[in-house]
Amino acid sequence: MLYGSCISWSSPTRPTTKEIYPSRAFDAIVGNRRQAGLDRTILDQVLADAKSLRPQLAVRDRVKLDEYLESIRDIERRIDRAANEERLEGWRPTLTKADMPRPPNEIPQNVPDHMRLILDLIVLAFRMDRTRIATCMLNNDLSQMNFGFLEGVQGSLHLDLTHNGRDPVREAMYLKTNQFHVAQFAYLLRRLKEIDEGDQTLLDSSLLLFCSNLFDGDKHQADRMPMVLAGGGGGSVTPGRVLDYRSRPVQDRRACSLYLSLMDRMGV
Repeated sequence: MLYGSCISWSSPTRPTTKEIYPSRAFDAIVGNRRQAGLDRTILDQVLADAKSLRPQLAVRDRVKLDEYLESIRDIERRIDRAANEERLEGWRPTLTKADMPRPPNEIPQNVPDHMRLILDLIVLAFRMDRTRIATCMLNNDLSQMNFGFLEGVQGSLHLDLTHNGRDPVREAMYLKTNQFHVAQFAYLLRRLKEIDEGDQTLLDSSLLLFCSNLFDGDKHQADRMPMVLAGGGGGSVTPGRVLDYRSRPVQDRRACSLYLSLMDRMGV
C-alpha cells in the first residue's frame, strides 16, 4: 500500500510526506510564521517522546524509529524553509505575493475542485519561485475514490472500474475517468502557458511528465507505458513529437532512463 500511495521518496524505504490540504500547501508556499511556530512546537514534542522510547526498543525497532524520526526532521526542514522564505539561485520571479486567497482549512469535498486547487498551488509555487520541482498524485494506485461526480459513471476507480473484466459498460465508465485525469493535466498546461515570462511562457521554461504506473489496470500490464512529456525545458527538449519505443531493446525502454534524462536537462 505504501508504494502505491507515494511517488516521492527520500530513501528506498522512506516516502516524502505529501500534502493533501490546500491550506497547508498554501502556507508552505506563501509563508505563515505563526502557524510554522505552532507546527514546530508540536514536532519538537513528538521528537522528544520518540527519543525517550528509543532505549526501550529492540535493534530492529530502533531502525524503524530512526526512519520515523528522519521523516519528522524532513517536515521540520520544510517548515523552516517556509518560515525563512529561502530564495533559490538564478532566475528571479515576477510574482512576489500570492495572487489567490488562502484556501479554507478543510479539504474540499468536491473532487474536481480539490484537484484544480492543488494544481493552482503548484503554479503559484513555480511563479513565486518557492520550489522548482513538484510531484502530484491525482489518485493512489489502489484508489477507492467514487467517480459518481462524472456523468454516467458509477463505482470506485480500483475495484469497480479498473478491474472491469472487459465489461463494455464498465470499460466505458473507466474511459471517462481516464479522460478526466488527462483533462486535469491539460488544465495545468494551460495555466502555465498563460504565464508570460517575457521572452517565453512558464510552460516553455518547464518540463512536465504525465504518466500512470500501469498500461492496463485490469491485467496489471506494464510492458507498454505511454508517457506525455510537455513543456520546453528552457529549450532543452524538442516538443511536438511522438516517439515509439516498442520495437527497441528492453534496455532502451526503461522509464528510469527517461527520469535520468530529465534530471540531466535540469542540470542535476
